[in-house]
Amino acid sequence: MWQQFYEEHQDDGFEVLAVAMDGQGAERARPYVEEAGATYTTIVDTEAVTGQLYGFKTVGNGFFIDEEGTLLYKKLNGFDIRRPKVRKMAEEWVTTSELAGFEEPNPGPRGAADSKADEIYQKGLAKYREGDNEGALSLWREALEHDPDSIIIHRHIWAVGNPERFYDGEIDQAWKKEQLAKGL
Repeated sequence: MWQQFYEEHQDDGFEVLAVAMDGQGAERARPYVEEAGATYTTIVDTEAVTGQLYGFKTVGNGFFIDEEGTLLYKKLNGFDIRRPKVRKMAEEWVTTSELAGFEEPNPGPRGAADSKADEIYQKGLAKYREGDNEGALSLWREALEHDPDSIIIHRHIWAVGNPERFYDGEIDQAWKKEQLAKGL
C-alpha cells in the first residue's frame, strides 16, 4: 500500500524511507520488501537503534520529516496507510505541508527500552550472529524480564524460535496475539 501512495506522490516531492527492524538481517526482511514491490528506499536496522532514538518498542510507526530534516509528526503503533485517517493525513501533508487536526494519543508500548534490557538484547543479537540460536533466545527472554512491553524483543523471540510462523507465507498474526496474551 505504501508503494501505491509513493507512486501517486513521488512527483510531489514526497519520499518514503522504510526501516525494517530485524536483528536477523536484510535476508529476512527482503521477501517482505519484494512482496510489497517497494521502489522507495528501505533499510534494515539490525541493532534496534531506531527504537532507542525515537522511543518506541513496537513497529508500525510513522514519521513525517520536512525537507530541512525537522520531525513534524510521530505516530507510534498503528501507522498504516490502509487506515483512512492515516491516508487522509498523508494526503494533506503531501499536498499542503499541513498536519493540523491530526494529533492523537499514541497507544501501545513506547519509550526507550530499559537500558539493562537493551544491553542483554544486544548480547542476544551477538549470540544469534554466532549461530547460537538457543543462547540468543535465552538472552532475549532475560531481556524481556526487564522490558516486558518490548514488541521488538518479543518479535525476535517469536521469529527465531518459531520461524514457520513468520517466514512460511503470511505472518501468523493470531498466534502472535496468543503469545502476547500468555506473556510470551
